[in-house]
Amino acid sequence: MSKLLQINQLEIVLKKEKRTVVKSICFSLEQKGSLIILGQSGCGKTMTCHSMMGLLDAKKFSIAGEILYNGINLLTLPSNGKRKLYGGEIAFIPQNPMTALDPSVKIGKQMFETLSLHTDKPKSERKSMILTALKKAGLDNTERVYTSYPHELSGGMLQRVLIAMVLMVNARLVIADEPTTALDVVHRNETIEAFKHLRDSGTAFLMVTHDFAAAVQLGGDMMIMNDGEIIECGKVNSILTMPKHKYTRQLIEASVLSGEFKEEL
Repeated sequence: MSKLLQINQLEIVLKKEKRTVVKSICFSLEQKGSLIILGQSGCGKTMTCHSMMGLLDAKKFSIAGEILYNGINLLTLPSNGKRKLYGGEIAFIPQNPMTALDPSVKIGKQMFETLSLHTDKPKSERKSMILTALKKAGLDNTERVYTSYPHELSGGMLQRVLIAMVLMVNARLVIADEPTTALDVVHRNETIEAFKHLRDSGTAFLMVTHDFAAAVQLGGDMMIMNDGEIIECGKVNSILTMPKHKYTRQLIEASVLSGEFKEEL
């Protein structure tokens, strides 16, 4: 199976402090594949995701290496090329949904604009697609959500709105930074099941999470990061049942979910 995403010797340096926060990491992700990045806060997980989405401030950070999407180096891709890919073929679910949406525009209009940019569906079908995606993301009163401003919804509901945006554009690559943090167990399960359905349809997932149960549910490959480095990688079940690195064992033992996720293995 072909590599959809290939990261070669990615290194991120905080310019002011001359400190390397991500240290020459390499990994790849295939079509219909999933990769889970797990590690403590500050280990470089989110920084890695932001580098792939072009979200790091060039005045503050320098980036070296390659981020190849379908053979295209995203680090050297012109802005107009990025606009064609981001939001459509490459979708991002950020950790903080409150800052990801325009507070002055209703949810329905923002989702409608996303469809206008990244699909060729006729206008007459777009609202129906949006309501269906909201429902699949676990939101019940979809008409109310559609006509609401972001500040009128909870953080968990906004997270599901972002997940719905991914569901309706059928992205080839989804980069999700803690997508289940604001969700209860029921909606977490529904979200992961929606991700698995998309993956089976051809979408690749890179997910950052502290949620061991979500990691087990999604499955696939796992990469453990510590202090900006990859310290262990392999299949999810293999790492969580037979961790080789001391740090990985400590993460598992420290997790309040350890008993729960082991039952699912």
